[in-house]
Amino acid sequence: MGTAERIARPDQSNADWLRAVVDTAVDGVILIDARGTILMFNPACEGLFGYSADEVIGRNVKVLMPPSYRDAHDGYLHNYHTTGDRKIIGIGREVVGQRKDGSTFLMHLSVGETKRAGEESIFVGIIHDLTGRERVERELRESAARLRAVVDTAVDGVILIDSDGIILKFNPACESLFKYHADEVLGENVRMLMPEPYRS
Repeated sequence: MGTAERIARPDQSNADWLRAVVDTAVDGVILIDARGTILMFNPACEGLFGYSADEVIGRNVKVLMPPSYRDAHDGYLHNYHTTGDRKIIGIGREVVGQRKDGSTFLMHLSVGETKRAGEESIFVGIIHDLTGRERVERELRESAARLRAVVDTAVDGVILIDSDGIILKFNPACESLFKYHADEVLGENVRMLMPEPYRS
């Protein structure tokens, strides 16, 4: 029996192999049926959501969503079943998940569909946790806010310009020194603040 034939044949060894892949995946893998009932919930999902597989298998996938997303999910499924419009199938997007303790987290969700002849669709969700990225972005925003506070309260004048000499930042001390309001100079070339002999 060739390799391709062994892979295509739905025997027990193939099922065990697929289960091993899903169970060791770094990202969350969840299977639901056409009604949104959870059929599979891998260990990575258990870590992300705080539920054991036994707690969620057989329940509607909405248990993993904050209330604001639940109605929309029902709408997506209904729309797909009635119109065939694949709004969420085959498309990755950022959504919010809800853990067992009620806390929420940002995640990237990719949804695929598989269907055997004469059987209803099974949907496969691949979930990538974006908490780390969200934390880094928050820290960058906080750092930028602290820097703005330092610049805005500095006793000395601080001007930030780009490589073309365009003024990007003009702090209050500069406003006092040059008698220009920041709105008057932002986006202008820094040469406007220099006496004529130095402008060229």
